[in-house]
Amino acid sequence: MSFFTPEQIAALSEREVRIDLLAKFEFKSETIYIWNGNTDLVTGGQTWKPAYGAASIDGLSISPGTTSETVTFQLNGLPGQATDFLAKALEETPDITQQLVTVFLQLFADDWQPVGAPIGIWWGFMQPPRITRTEMQGTEGAVQSISMQAENAFFNRSRPPYGRYTDRDQQRRSPGDKFFTFVGSLLFKSFKYPDY
Repeated sequence: MSFFTPEQIAALSEREVRIDLLAKFEFKSETIYIWNGNTDLVTGGQTWKPAYGAASIDGLSISPGTTSETVTFQLNGLPGQATDFLAKALEETPDITQQLVTVFLQLFADDWQPVGAPIGIWWGFMQPPRITRTEMQGTEGAVQSISMQAENAFFNRSRPPYGRYTDRDQQRRSPGDKFFTFVGSLLFKSFKYPDY
């Protein structure tokens, strides 16, 4: 069984390949589907709302193995707030924090019609959003932006669970073991070794 459908392989074999990224944000209250186009996009059984080119994804890479990655999603002010994304992000931080976000790759034909279903290429857990506003430049107005980082499943995994030399961590590793019980009382103590 192939990862790509025959239609997708044909589209990838063309001299000019048309692709775009789609993002699925699974908030606690609802799931929002966004892409960077100018119209609604129906593909993969979902309707993806347009971001009108105002969205960007920074730090995205497809690396083999268990590499820790952080990806930043940024959205500048949208005309009419069509996706309601800024309001959703500001409304309730617990609705966002540690919720799943998935990035998909969508192939398009020459007439910009979707070819096959979206292909999932990255997923991670959303962190609290940050709001920024640029300064006004002469007659140009300021642009309000929201950025949100997402961390993949391997973020901060190099630290072993319960890896500290404390009684609490030792009790989690080996319940009943008293090896680290007196570590605090040994601070600044002098020992004579060997003691004859």
